[in-house]
Amino acid sequence: MVEGKIVVITGAGSGVGRGLAAGFCREGARVVGLGRTEADLAETADRFGEGRMRFVVGAVRQPEDVERLFADAESAHGRVDVLVNNAALYPKERFVEHDMERFAQALQVNVLGVGLTCRRALPGMLERGHGRIVNVGSYAFKDPIPTAAIYSATKGAVDVLTKALAVEVTHPDVRIYQWMPGVCRTRLTPDLGDDPMTDYAGCRVVATLPAGGPHGRTFLGTELIEEGGGDGVRGKVKGALRRFLK
Repeated sequence: MVEGKIVVITGAGSGVGRGLAAGFCREGARVVGLGRTEADLAETADRFGEGRMRFVVGAVRQPEDVERLFADAESAHGRVDVLVNNAALYPKERFVEHDMERFAQALQVNVLGVGLTCRRALPGMLERGHGRIVNVGSYAFKDPIPTAAIYSATKGAVDVLTKALAVEVTHPDVRIYQWMPGVCRTRLTPDLGDDPMTDYAGCRVVATLPAGGPHGRTFLGTELIEEGGGDGVRGKVKGALRRFLK
């Protein structure tokens, strides 16, 4: 149940983040979104927020912006129940031709940004004895494709960070997950995949798992992934990719 929950979503102005914000608001949660473009965030709130979304304009890689995000959520609502780390950059260039400054930016957004928000959210969650962190992952690090070296590397780091944090955070009602929405049409992949507005159901399932449930684990949509084997994440995501690439 998400009604009354306080949910922070990064990258909430478009794509998967917009779809998640819409879904949580529709079911009665209060959402605080972060994004770099005020117009996109305002459109998300106006069209889908149902009066339950506020936002902060900023960059997840900037510690001061992350602090403003959580300070706003705590000032308005007193706490953060769920953090969804969705913001990401996907520079599509071959590595040898890549601008290393853009490489650094992708590392800062995709990895440092996750670390900054988790570090800011966890103390309050542990103090209250409740919280869920959902790190949006990607199969890219398992089976990289051309022009995705940097994105793949950063998503591999998110996978490991999720597992490492779960080892350190042992409270049974503070849970950390990696969630893969599958292949979505977004600004990162405009010509491929499903409508990102339909992905909320999977995130909702993960964000509302009970205390003592799976920790540091990966979900694809609504399914808990058991690594390895034909039914593992490799088979599931490759099957999805094959359907879209036909």
